[in-house]
Amino acid sequence: MKKEQESETKELMQRCFDKSLASIFFLHPDTTLVVLYEGRVVAGLNLDVYRVNEQVNMGYLGWLYTDEKHRGKGLAGKLISESLPFLKSLGCTDVAACVEGDNPASFKQLENEGFSRLPLVGQIRRFRFGLFRVWKHASRFFDMGYFMWHLHLDDATKQEYPENCKAFVLGCVANTLLFLPVLLGWNLLSLLNLSWMQVSHPNKSLLVAIPLLSLLVRTVPSLVFAHARKIQLVYRQWDTAYFTALLLPFLAGLPFPVPGNLYIQGSNWSMKTHARDLARMSLVSNTSLALLFILLPNPYTLFLLTLDTFFFFYPFCGFNASRIMREGWNYRTYGIILTLACYAFLLVY
Repeated sequence: MKKEQESETKELMQRCFDKSLASIFFLHPDTTLVVLYEGRVVAGLNLDVYRVNEQVNMGYLGWLYTDEKHRGKGLAGKLISESLPFLKSLGCTDVAACVEGDNPASFKQLENEGFSRLPLVGQIRRFRFGLFRVWKHASRFFDMGYFMWHLHLDDATKQEYPENCKAFVLGCVANTLLFLPVLLGWNLLSLLNLSWMQVSHPNKSLLVAIPLLSLLVRTVPSLVFAHARKIQLVYRQWDTAYFTALLLPFLAGLPFPVPGNLYIQGSNWSMKTHARDLARMSLVSNTSLALLFILLPNPYTLFLLTLDTFFFFYPFCGFNASRIMREGWNYRTYGIILTLACYAFLLVY
């Protein structure tokens, strides 16, 4: 991109993305690739090049955008393909991008170029203390449901991403550990003799099992629904959500569930054809969580249901609320009424 094309390119970004995201747009003239048609910018890919540590020089694929009139012409794939030799010529050893789990149109392009999801353990091993720098450049400290896609330009071995049962078990263990400070009252507010809530139950061991019960009740009904619809799913845990899940209990004494989610397997599908199925899966999940809360009132299940009902916006796009939101107000109204009914039950209880 030439310096004089910067304002035109930014204007294209503003047309392609929600206006609320404009504050985090970035453009580096020397490392922003653009596609020109009749002298006008019709597509672009913003690259960020920086040193992570002594071993890793990162080339980050940031904002990728195409003018509506020029979509479906393979420009996104062309930009990604052209970016790899360009980044290698700049001395990059690694290339990364973050894509929401329900965006096959984007991650299919990355798969075609040899990218794969890099798990949290793999990120720590590769970037070490530079991980915080990677997350800062990618605005990853609070995103929920975005996966880091990664490619070694130095032919290093790929890291296997945990899925299905292994990912679910690891997620349940992590969620249980992060719920303990809430149960035990280990938080900053308690030191000031303040508290949002008091969690008590005659059977303490049952309370420890609440994250496991909630995640099972959230996941299994969706899995059964998808099986009946003959939809192949895969369960994946998130990574950066644990940052928030660690801060909130210790600072405010509030639980922040990190449920991960069930995703449609592969990349040969589109949101246009599967949006309704995903929304129905989410409503089945929310209904099951509401029933669990009625039977066993507790803050973890209620907070999870709240996140899955109201948190549909960035950076919380991985929760079920975003899937429900895509199908319009009929689905969303049902979800809101269901969750508000649980809050009403809580007042009576």
